[in-house]
Amino acid sequence: MVKVSVSDKRNPVSQTMAFNENLKITAWGAIKVNKSDFFPSSFQMVSQGKTIYIDPVETGTSEKADYICITHAHPDHYSLKTIERIVKPETIFICPKEVSKKLSKKGYTIRTVVPDDRIELDSLTIQAVHSYNTKNVFLWIKAHPRSKQNVGFILTLGGNIRVYHAGDTDYIPEMEKIKDITIAMVPVGGDNLTMNIDEASKIINKIRPKLVIPMHYEFKHKADLTKFKSLVDKDITVAILE
Repeated sequence: MVKVSVSDKRNPVSQTMAFNENLKITAWGAIKVNKSDFFPSSFQMVSQGKTIYIDPVETGTSEKADYICITHAHPDHYSLKTIERIVKPETIFICPKEVSKKLSKKGYTIRTVVPDDRIELDSLTIQAVHSYNTKNVFLWIKAHPRSKQNVGFILTLGGNIRVYHAGDTDYIPEMEKIKDITIAMVPVGGDNLTMNIDEASKIINKIRPKLVIPMHYEFKHKADLTKFKSLVDKDITVAILE
């Protein structure tokens, strides 16, 4: 059983960056997954008065959500404890079927998506994209098989800002079609669970966002982020939110 909690290595100050007047991004830093200190794929975005969470786990705030996007049901991405702290009656969830089944018992408003679905919500457009493993984590078993229909998200926000959150994925052929991305959030931890730094830098240099935020890595491998930064083309900003 996977146990998730706040890490004692967490920076007590949440990391917030204002991309411009239309978007503010916040991350809360380290969580502990079993015994590992880990930077998760959990972010809050505030755009045009709307508060959006992606994979909220052990958030350092109780600020209520207008929208919650969840990529898949693993406990470092899906936390009912955190959700119950940030949900309000009007909150809309956008998630794949496996997560939708879990949330439906709570009576929440849910939009279930599969890869390539597109949803229009107020001034926000959410596109679900493929997110899966090509490598086996053990024997023939994949941690995130394509058959699960887990998703990443491309969110188009005010000011035509496009944010790509890759979820837990390897470098996959469907990524080759992604374009016009402003900010990319990509996993870099490797271990046959997600892309490693070489694969992540390869896709970043192909889709060419203005800004990239690495995510989903163990703190004991933080030195790899320096290498990731060196592999990313110099005209792409790498923001490390720890």
